[in-house]
Amino acid sequence: MSKLAKLSSIIIIMATLIIGCSNSPMPVAPENDEPFGLALFTLPEGATFESATLHIYVAIPSVQTVNIHRATDDWGEMTVTWNNFDEAFDAAVSGSFEANTNDWSTVNVTSLVGGWLNGAYANHGLLLDQEITPYPRAIYHSREASINQPYLEIGYVVDSETVYQQVACDADAYINEIEPDNNFGSETVLFSGFAADTDYEKQSLLYFDIEGETQTEGCTNTIGYWKNHTGGCRPQSDEVSQFLPITLGNADGDKSVNVTNTRRARRILRQRFGRPFNGITKLYAQLLAAKLNIANGADDSDVAETITAADNFLSDHGRRSWYRLSSDDRNMILGWKDMLDDYNNGEIGPGHCDD
Repeated sequence: MSKLAKLSSIIIIMATLIIGCSNSPMPVAPENDEPFGLALFTLPEGATFESATLHIYVAIPSVQTVNIHRATDDWGEMTVTWNNFDEAFDAAVSGSFEANTNDWSTVNVTSLVGGWLNGAYANHGLLLDQEITPYPRAIYHSREASINQPYLEIGYVVDSETVYQQVACDADAYINEIEPDNNFGSETVLFSGFAADTDYEKQSLLYFDIEGETQTEGCTNTIGYWKNHTGGCRPQSDEVSQFLPITLGNADGDKSVNVTNTRRARRILRQRFGRPFNGITKLYAQLLAAKLNIANGADDSDVAETITAADNFLSDHGRRSWYRLSSDDRNMILGWKDMLDDYNNGEIGPGHCDD
């Protein structure tokens, strides 16, 4: 796309945001002083969940079908990119709508939100994905826009009365295949689809802070999940501190690593405790995630021997030992790492929590 075409596109978008949408303000949530809905929704005690509807404002329509998918892994509003999101969404369609007018569009997402509330799967938000062909793309208001931000309307029954509450979007971003390592979490617009048949794809992610029953006991989560729940990745909460300290190695080992705070936990889980290609650095990450899963109630019978062997080795070998190891020892360490990776991903053991 030429610079002139890009400039024209930006002008059109800004004109739509500032002028074209000014007559359609988002309604005020019932019985709520916040102008854009609740920041956190928790189903009241004794209430029965009934319905959920996504409201999103189409700034520039594509007149194409847009599908809603359940995101299956954590992402950060100011860090997510096309590459690091890595297509982490359920292929099943949770709802769809036609982006055919410059106005509010709504889509029934009752099944999706119900799953978050009853603990059937973790809440990682949802993804807007326009069908591959035909084009053009659709453009929406994001939560950073001055008006008409996306929101959910949740209906539930309490004391025989149906109540509807709006829930504000807590985080959103679009991801762009042509700029796969760039983040667009602070933009006032969201996208879905393609600008032309030769263009690259854009998708959008939205997160609503909906607190339901947890289903983490007895199942396992990946290193990515625990990394994003160390308290440093909004909007996810800190779920790691409660299980610290954790020792990688035996308690009395000369080279054992004591994980006493979330800062060190995050560094290990990001595989920054040493070089990313270092096998011991990789083992640290998977071993810490496995121990967090076990502390959270996951059965360890399938990996107990692997953890014991890894702890015995790490008691006498730090991350710098990797460069002096024989190929047989390196393969042994990578075998432990792979076994723990399978456990954390639910390939063995009690199964992954999202399953």
